[in-house]
Amino acid sequence: MSSIKAFSDHAQCGRLEVHLVGGFSDDRQLSQKLTQQLLNEFDRQDDDIHLVTLCVTELNDREENENHFPIIYGIAVNVRTAEIYRASFQDRGPEEELRAARALTGGPMVSIYDARAEQLRIGPYSWTPFPHLDFWLQQDDKHILE
Repeated sequence: MSSIKAFSDHAQCGRLEVHLVGGFSDDRQLSQKLTQQLLNEFDRQDDDIHLVTLCVTELNDREENENHFPIIYGIAVNVRTAEIYRASFQDRGPEEELRAARALTGGPMVSIYDARAEQLRIGPYSWTPFPHLDFWLQQDDKHILE
């Protein structure tokens, strides 16, 4: 909330409108837990927050060959007209480099996107060598997965 307020150049007046889109019924129930945490946090705020769109967890789930997938992976907003529409992505796989960035920082990462500068910024981090790397590189996938 402080990041949102800091980004606003004007005095806070009116309400904050929230759109939650993208989670689905994953096997580990991560989407459900994250959705619950977000809703609880919004509820704890003193600010006037209105949930406008909720398309997460079971509401955004499709099943294919007993595997769950999101129906909508994300949305886009036309900032001139406020029209919200389904975003399309060429690659729907995990962005390994960005997901690994949190581990590389050595601590929690609150935000890596600077909205004012419109830049993705990953701060300094420390890296320690992986012990016995040569051994692990020689192992086959089955052994590593076990």
